[in-house]
Amino acid sequence: MKMASNCYPCILDRAKFECDLVFAGEQEKKEAMEELLDYMACHKGGVPALVGTQREKIIKRRSNNPDPYREFKDESNRVAMDLLPLATEFYEKAEDKIEALIRIAAAANSMEFGVKGHDFDNSTFAGVFLDTLNEKLYGDLEEIDRRLERFDNIFYLTDNNGEVIFDLFAIARLEEMGKRVVVGSKSEPVLNDVTVPEFKAMSNVQVIPTGDVVGTALEFLADEARSLLFDPGWLILSKGMGNFETITEYEKMLAGRLIYIMRAKCEPVATAVGAPRGSLVARPV
Repeated sequence: MKMASNCYPCILDRAKFECDLVFAGEQEKKEAMEELLDYMACHKGGVPALVGTQREKIIKRRSNNPDPYREFKDESNRVAMDLLPLATEFYEKAEDKIEALIRIAAAANSMEFGVKGHDFDNSTFAGVFLDTLNEKLYGDLEEIDRRLERFDNIFYLTDNNGEVIFDLFAIARLEEMGKRVVVGSKSEPVLNDVTVPEFKAMSNVQVIPTGDVVGTALEFLADEARSLLFDPGWLILSKGMGNFETITEYEKMLAGRLIYIMRAKCEPVATAVGAPRGSLVARPV
């Protein structure tokens, strides 16, 4: 997916959000924003997630803060743990267990900060979580059922902290169905995404690094992740917009075994998946 007109102000808006997190002075904020503007002026029409990655590198380098979202990530995980019993009850009462798992995984992708037009707050998520689980879901659940029936191996590409608590719940249920699951997470902090060390602290499920960029970009993938991604025996469950923005660049090579799961928080992504902005999406490709 290439940059749309909406992407430019969105990337800058998030940069301002992050600058306010890590810099005390106006001059530091201004210089970081200007460096990002210079980069964007020279890299028009790229993949939004990779332009966003450069934003992260600029702000981390200038602030000397390797993990600007650390406090948000910890808080999100605590919130998610408190909500996990509600997700468990939702799943146990559901007649269609696969749909329930997909809904839980998609609803959890709401846990995102700094996206222009997407207002998320850890302190209020509990009050809307059950409503979120019951929102209209845009996607082909029958095809998802068929793919989960057909594939025994699943490469599960994670997105955010907080959200990952619900991913672990979904992964455990998939394993109970006899599936082998390998998780792909970030090699080091980027945004509020879960990293390999963070995931290992939560679970014994096998996890491998997918790079230090927003999304899953081929040019930054190590051999282990690349081999699973292109192994025809593996179904890929891709969480979040960053993965969507990058994987759409090569998704034709994954056709028939790729499922995007997310909340479509911005207009360009929503348009690309054919759903209203802000909706829950489970889109097989």
